[in-house]
Amino acid sequence: MSKNKRDCSSPNENLAPIRSTMNDDDASASVPAKKPRLEEEERIAVAGRVASVKLQNFMCHANLQIDFNTKQNNCFYIGGPNGSGKSALFAAINLGLGGRGSDNDRGSTVKSYIKDGTPQSKITITLTNKGLNSHPDWDDLISVERTINQSSSTYVMKSIKVSANGHQTEHVISKKKSDIDRIVNRFNIHLSNPAFWMSQDRSRSFLANFKPSNVYKLYLQSTNLENIRQSYVRFAAIIDECSQIVERKSAEVSIQQRKLKRMQEQRELQMRVESDRALIGVYVWKLIFCKVRDLEDEIKLNKKKQEVHNKLHEEWKTQYATNRAERNQLEKAVQDVCEDAELQTEEMGEAQKLQKAKTDEVMKFKDEIKSLEQQNRRKKVDINGCKDAIREAENKLKSMVAKQGNDEVKKQLERKNEEYQRISKEVEKMEIGGEKVQLEERANFIASDLNKKSKEKHETLKEYHKLQTEFTNRQDMLRRAKAAKQNSVNKFGSSMSQILSEIGKRRGEFKALPKGPIGKFVTLKDPQWAYPVEQCLKNVANNFLCHSQSDSAVLREIFTHLRLPKNERPTIIVSEFSGKRYSNLVEPSDEYPSMYRVLQISDPDVDNLIIDKTSCEQFILLKDKTEAMNLMGSKHPPKNASRAFTSDGSQAYANGPNSQYRFYANNSRDTRPSGLFQQVNLDEAALTKEVKNIEQAKMQIDTDVKQIEKEIQALRREQQSADKEVEEFERKLSNLRGHEIRTRRSVEELQNSIANSSKEEQVTSLSDSIAELKSKLSQSEQEILEIEEKMKEIEKDMQPYVKEREESAKTYAELKKELEELNRTILKFHEDMAVLDKKGDVLQLRLEKLAADEQVLYHREARLLTERDFAVESLETEKLTTPMPPTEQDPPDLTDFPISDKAKLKLAELHKSVERASKGCDMSITHETVKDFKETLKMHRFFCRQLEEAVESLREVHAARCRGYVSLKTYTEMKVCDKFQELLEVRGHFIGGLEFDHDKETLNVNVQSCKEKDSMADRPPADDEDGEDEEEEELEDDDSDDGHAPRRKKAKTQPKKKKNRDLKGLSGGERSFVTAALVMSLWEVMEQPFRMLDEFDVFMDMMNRKLVMDLLVELATKKFPHNQFIFFTPQGIKELKIVDGLQVFEMNKVRD
Repeated sequence: MSKNKRDCSSPNENLAPIRSTMNDDDASASVPAKKPRLEEEERIAVAGRVASVKLQNFMCHANLQIDFNTKQNNCFYIGGPNGSGKSALFAAINLGLGGRGSDNDRGSTVKSYIKDGTPQSKITITLTNKGLNSHPDWDDLISVERTINQSSSTYVMKSIKVSANGHQTEHVISKKKSDIDRIVNRFNIHLSNPAFWMSQDRSRSFLANFKPSNVYKLYLQSTNLENIRQSYVRFAAIIDECSQIVERKSAEVSIQQRKLKRMQEQRELQMRVESDRALIGVYVWKLIFCKVRDLEDEIKLNKKKQEVHNKLHEEWKTQYATNRAERNQLEKAVQDVCEDAELQTEEMGEAQKLQKAKTDEVMKFKDEIKSLEQQNRRKKVDINGCKDAIREAENKLKSMVAKQGNDEVKKQLERKNEEYQRISKEVEKMEIGGEKVQLEERANFIASDLNKKSKEKHETLKEYHKLQTEFTNRQDMLRRAKAAKQNSVNKFGSSMSQILSEIGKRRGEFKALPKGPIGKFVTLKDPQWAYPVEQCLKNVANNFLCHSQSDSAVLREIFTHLRLPKNERPTIIVSEFSGKRYSNLVEPSDEYPSMYRVLQISDPDVDNLIIDKTSCEQFILLKDKTEAMNLMGSKHPPKNASRAFTSDGSQAYANGPNSQYRFYANNSRDTRPSGLFQQVNLDEAALTKEVKNIEQAKMQIDTDVKQIEKEIQALRREQQSADKEVEEFERKLSNLRGHEIRTRRSVEELQNSIANSSKEEQVTSLSDSIAELKSKLSQSEQEILEIEEKMKEIEKDMQPYVKEREESAKTYAELKKELEELNRTILKFHEDMAVLDKKGDVLQLRLEKLAADEQVLYHREARLLTERDFAVESLETEKLTTPMPPTEQDPPDLTDFPISDKAKLKLAELHKSVERASKGCDMSITHETVKDFKETLKMHRFFCRQLEEAVESLREVHAARCRGYVSLKTYTEMKVCDKFQELLEVRGHFIGGLEFDHDKETLNVNVQSCKEKDSMADRPPADDEDGEDEEEEELEDDDSDDGHAPRRKKAKTQPKKKKNRDLKGLSGGERSFVTAALVMSLWEVMEQPFRMLDEFDVFMDMMNRKLVMDLLVELATKKFPHNQFIFFTPQGIKELKIVDGLQVFEMNKVRD
């Protein structure tokens, strides 16, 4: 609605023009009835009718109020010209009850309905609250007041009580939109149902676009069938929620069941507390006798310690004296070797200086020889050139032809000759000068230094890797030592104790308990072979042996349960347990100790496994590696001995027909055993110190490697520079030689030119050249002989220096080897001395400790005897104050009773256990309490079963409703179709019906017009339409004169020509009538307190309009007297037949 149309207000702002209801019986009787159309039903009051509407600043209305007489009327016609605000009143009723602005076709938002120039609008709708579906808590009327602002809307709902004299008393019920929505839903008011809110625009669009799909959509919205289906879906969801609630209740019952179990456990705990209290009395009685018993045991133990103490003192004293004597001998030997090493170092320095001097002399001789060789090669080249030149000149001289000479060419020849001589001298200077030799020697020296540095880096990295291996071994030893402190089995792996504990917990899942770790079953008979045995068996020491594949699968599950990393999981070997050791083993003779013989294996299956995995029965043990190499590498090694292990871990493979002799030395610096198969007391502090020292050495080597890499990079850069200088020199020399050749060719060409021009001069010149070349040739040959002679003399002089250099190098190498051997000897002596010192320190500490403990033991004995006497006296006193349990005697039997400390700990544990149990034990729980709770739980279970049955019953109801929905849908369709046909018969000349297609979601309205032919039926086809129109008028006249019966009789007796016509082929009035009939048919199956139609007759002619208006009045007042009908029409309503229950309003025009 445009702004200028809303500016005009109603001429009467307080009250709309109203025409009162006319109850004129004569007027009613004067209208002839065509036929009895609808049967009159009893009027029943229904709550939710519109009693009044009040508008303030709403659209074109500034102040409008309409009161509907709902007590006596249920049909209301509101007429008025266009612009009188009928559609505004229509929209206000919808918006006032909570409708949306977009549902009323007058604006997209609610604020667009506010009258222009005003800040807000107010709508007050008063509904009846009497009759069916009324709200019991509220009064006669319910007022809904909605105030619309530019930004929001507010609601106020009031309850109005009407007294007998018409006085109204109101009070506010709520200001919440949700409460208004609830009362609207209670009154069954459908704000969005188009069949009940047929607005002006909806009527026009529906008439203009009467498509089957749109009609079907209207049918679904009006009949609410789709909402019913969705409500069934929601009902199913609610049933599921109820089922979940029942499940939760069942879970609560389960919780109560657990609570009952806990109460029963409390009863058991009460009984256990009583038992523990009785046991406390027994322990208290026995403990008073334990002190005397313990003191007597300690006196016996002290005497045994004194005997052992004396025996150990003598043994350790003898060992300490032997240790000191061996240490003095080693110290003397170290001094002698150190003196020899110092002399050897001095001799090595002198030999190195001599070697360097001789090398320098040899290099000088070689430089001279290289220089002479280059001169010799140069002279030979000159001789060959001279010979070629002589031969060429002689040939040219023979074929000379006299020609005229040329002075200019001769001058050019002289210049070229001078240039050639200059270039030849430069080439000779570069070849003989020795610059190239110096550059090559420098490059060779750099390459030699680079090679030395690379070897030094390799050796350093090799040393680094050795230290890394040693570092890893030390860390592993330290880690095993710490783990073994907690549990000795952890020396085979940090998680072994956890694995064994888990195996014990799940022992019932194994057919036979796994055996492992394998090393746990192995001990050493002779500790001196601990290191080679560890080297041989370290890969199987942490393995597990399983009886079957199923047992191995359970063991793997244990590894997974403990979340062991894959690299830390022990290997599992599956072999059926036999319980018998292998017999008839193929072993070497008893002359040599074998690895199998020094092992003591407690389990036969483990014994068989070690033999299968290692073949250790064929390994012999030798102390010295030289003996092992000689013995196993001989032609006749020991029979049945495949390998020999030395005490330092080296291995020698036997030489035989099926094997080849090999020896692998153990390069590890530390050959101490880690204690896998014997008890070794490792010094953790010393190991930690060694680890730190090795780490520092690694860091130093790492620094050295980085320094060497820097030096290597610098040498490589120098090598690249030297190579570049050599290449530059050779390139320059090559360019000069090429220039020399080109210059010589130019000289030859000029000589040829001169020869062609002057034969006589050329002959003379050639003769001179030949003579000069021959002279030069003889001179060069003489120089070559001199150079060769000089080279021989130099080589002869160089030979003594070469021989002296080789001898000095050999001497230096021998001295270096001897010095290294001396250093190794010194290192070995120092290691032996360190071992002896360590053993000596240990022995000395033991002797000192024995000396300190000697007096302690004697004093301890005296003290224990005194304490025993006092204990016997105090026992008699305590017996008087301590009650004796009924199950005990005096003195009690202490045979199986633990020692006092453990008994006290046990007694303290019992006290704590009783105290904890007393705190956690609910003494209020009695047998009767448990019984009552059990009965309550039983009752709750019964209620849960009832709820489950109720949910199941609801499911059955829902299923029945779903099955009945099909019948409801079919019955609704049939009822709408029947009502539609009934309403069509009111007009008389329409036949047809409604065709539903639920698959395509279409509703076809098939209506055909059937009229009689009049006397002009034989007119030409062009006048068919006029004939039909006249026929319609004649039928209408007959109907108006004779009522319904003659029309039916005429339709039967007179032949009629039927012409099928599409709905679009009907006239506007006919289509409007069909539309109104469809809407009224939909009213038949839906229920709402009031229905509204706006401008339903805009396309009707006067005859159809009057017929439809009368039909609507008759339908409202007779068929649906309990519902309220409000019809809006812009056309006149004077011809409307006035009946009981009808009230008519006329509105004045309020805008242009």
